[in-house]
Amino acid sequence: MADNVYSSPLRPFVDDINGNRKRRVDALGGLSPAITRAPPGALGSPALRAASSSPSVLQMFTADTSGSRMGSSFSSVSSGSTLSSSWGVRSARDPEQEPDFGLPNKRSRTAPYALPETVAIGGMADNGATTCSSLGRDTKVREEQFEAMREDSQNLMEAMSISQQNTQECTQTLEDSPSLCLMRLVLHPEVDRAVTAFQKTALERIGLYRIEMEMLTPRVTLGRDKYQNIFNTKTSGVDPVKLSRTHCIIETALDPETHRHAVFITDKSTNGIRIDGVQVQKNRKYKLADGQKITLLSTRHGNVLLGYVVEDPHVRGAQEGTKGNRTAVLADSQDKSQQRPNLQEYTLGVLFSAPLVGKDIHGKYHPIVELDVKREYSILQKSLIEASKFAKRPAAGNGVSGNNGPGTLSRVYQCPRQISVVAKFANTDTFRAMVTLGCRALHFSGHGDENHLYFEDGMGLVHPIPHKGLQELFSAGGGGGESTLRLVFVSACSSAPLAFAFVSCGIPHVIGVRTNQKIEDYAAIEFTRAFYLALATGKSVGASFTIAQQSVAKSPNIRGPMAVAEKFMLLPEDGDHSEIIFPLAAVESSNTINLEPMKKQRYPKLWFDDLPAMCQGFCNRSVEVYKICLALMMTQSRITRLVTICGEEGIGKTAVAHAVANYVGPRITSEGGVRIFSVAKLAQDEMDEHVGMMRRNINIANGRCRVLSRLETMVSDHLKLHKARIEFNGQQMLMVMDGCDYLLRSDARRDRFRAFLSDVLTNNASLKIVLTARTSICTDGAVSGHGERLYTLSKFDMKSATMMLVSLMSRPIRVEELKHARASNSTDKLELIASHPALRATKGIPKCIADLAGRLNETIMDKIPVDERDLDLME
Repeated sequence: MADNVYSSPLRPFVDDINGNRKRRVDALGGLSPAITRAPPGALGSPALRAASSSPSVLQMFTADTSGSRMGSSFSSVSSGSTLSSSWGVRSARDPEQEPDFGLPNKRSRTAPYALPETVAIGGMADNGATTCSSLGRDTKVREEQFEAMREDSQNLMEAMSISQQNTQECTQTLEDSPSLCLMRLVLHPEVDRAVTAFQKTALERIGLYRIEMEMLTPRVTLGRDKYQNIFNTKTSGVDPVKLSRTHCIIETALDPETHRHAVFITDKSTNGIRIDGVQVQKNRKYKLADGQKITLLSTRHGNVLLGYVVEDPHVRGAQEGTKGNRTAVLADSQDKSQQRPNLQEYTLGVLFSAPLVGKDIHGKYHPIVELDVKREYSILQKSLIEASKFAKRPAAGNGVSGNNGPGTLSRVYQCPRQISVVAKFANTDTFRAMVTLGCRALHFSGHGDENHLYFEDGMGLVHPIPHKGLQELFSAGGGGGESTLRLVFVSACSSAPLAFAFVSCGIPHVIGVRTNQKIEDYAAIEFTRAFYLALATGKSVGASFTIAQQSVAKSPNIRGPMAVAEKFMLLPEDGDHSEIIFPLAAVESSNTINLEPMKKQRYPKLWFDDLPAMCQGFCNRSVEVYKICLALMMTQSRITRLVTICGEEGIGKTAVAHAVANYVGPRITSEGGVRIFSVAKLAQDEMDEHVGMMRRNINIANGRCRVLSRLETMVSDHLKLHKARIEFNGQQMLMVMDGCDYLLRSDARRDRFRAFLSDVLTNNASLKIVLTARTSICTDGAVSGHGERLYTLSKFDMKSATMMLVSLMSRPIRVEELKHARASNSTDKLELIASHPALRATKGIPKCIADLAGRLNETIMDKIPVDERDLDLME
């Protein structure tokens, strides 16, 4: 039999001499002959019925041997031709597994390398009906039967082994579903924290915030054109110009190693891309894996400006499932225990007070000097972020065994803890909430005098808090128990009396400024940066205070730095300030390179990134801005929902509207709740289109004004995007429509504009609108259902005009160039500038003053031509 085995046809994938076991089984018909049906008598045999509940291998072997014992036509010699046939007894039958005569099923297809009708066995032909009836039991001796049975058993085990191997191969090469997500690219966390809400929405709209790679989307190209309309250098650090037109290509293809679909990335850029910080080779495909970080743009220091993180849905799903099973038991104990330190023991409260105006005893408003609290908050954030990247050297030696047993290195690192920052604008409610929350440290930045601390009243007016009232607020917020507040930093001028008031409240560490001493804004910011950097890295209060003093004393940008550093004081002066407010946490790690901070720092936003910055030289409008803010923020009597800022051209309507939006927005809503629409820009675009059509000889006589239609669409889209979230949080929305003069020039446009405003205000109860125009919108009719509050901006007097001019100048104005000044006998340079004809010719209009400052950068003031007759008419 062995000689004839090797003369049988070979399988295509087994063509070497070492494949004799597979060829032997094929020659016996064990894998792919046509299925041979069992005779009816064989199916009803007792032996087969007894073996029906046995494993499949024993069922086939029992059927073989029972046939030989019963003397049936299925002898032991013929069993080799039916090893892979599924005619044995089953507990449940499947039509696909046992088809009708002559119809092969899916698992037992007729192989292309097997003969269609016959299989040679020992020189005989088998026709598929009764294969070896001539080789019955009577023609064989018992030794031959024993040898045949043993050979059949060996062939059976070989066939089962090969069948299992084929099953594994078929399972591994199963095709993926076309809709299956092979890989996901998510915006890098550093980029996600830096971009604004509008930029995130724009990325989501074009599918670049989260890129899903499927077989149906084989290729995604990332380049300059896709990001150019979203990012710009004014609103973010991402400069799309640095991207190539085709920066990189992400595509799905078959992996030649696994023969499965995978996701690859190819660098096509000029500046290159990085994967996990390593520069990749250009025009070469790289297979992406879970957790890899792709950097498209970065700074010189390695900070990611634009990039993605690769996520494998299968890996992430498995990790989430394992994590859920592992932490299910500890959820009620461990998670709750970790929540308490983050909320109480390691919370830094930040209060900023930035009132617009004060009010004297006669009821007259006066402006309050503006502090750069936005920059101070940014410096504080950067200090804490820089501290979070800090880690001390291992406290244990390299030879210390870890928790996994001897030989596993384990190191304990001292890392900064997660410091939760709670930032608010300072008023009595937020101060009481800070104390009640249980802050570990409290930072206050604002104004004050020897007897009061200046809070906001919630609408832009100063709310002086006497020291005794501060103690009462502190006692009311503390709840009567032991306070967790250990440190108070009062960053205000002449705050020593206030610092003593905090000491009397039981605060062990208080930082303030000595009496009758003023601190430059830059000095306060420098002290804040150095102090919190040291404090967050586990240093004591006393050491952090000394480090901050030395930082101010050695600063080259502060006049008299040594004297300025001595103005700061730490109270009580004879107290023990060795306490560590934010102690370091012990973190065990076996890899020093991959050691990362415990958590990513997150800080609340107090100012919105999607609002325009204040124009340079904006001043002298604090009282007007306060009155408009008061009208918009009032929530009880005389609620105003429509405000119009009027004035002649160049008077500063747009600048005032921007100042109102920047002040009111953060105090009444969240990011996305304030939107500024430039109607003047829409009108200019319309005029440019008309000019282009006229040049092409296109008739525009019947052209319809599309400015209002475009404005309606923009307002509708914004409301759909943010209205539900804003109203769900109980907040308000503010819209500024700047430069509405184009819509007021004709009666038809004015009526349609009023109808639009009435409809928007009626259907959106939480919405308030600010308009800017040269005249009122209600000169010949009111907005149906809503009253208009009109604020007309006046011109500057010469003193205010002088302050604005000096703030805009890039060079100092010398006395020698003021010979034409009318107050020639005065020795005050500001009076000379105020009486100079060049400044008086501006008539106190801010735009004309700004133009004069630009001209004075190239020439002296006396050489500015002025018509004296116009000045006489002005007087």
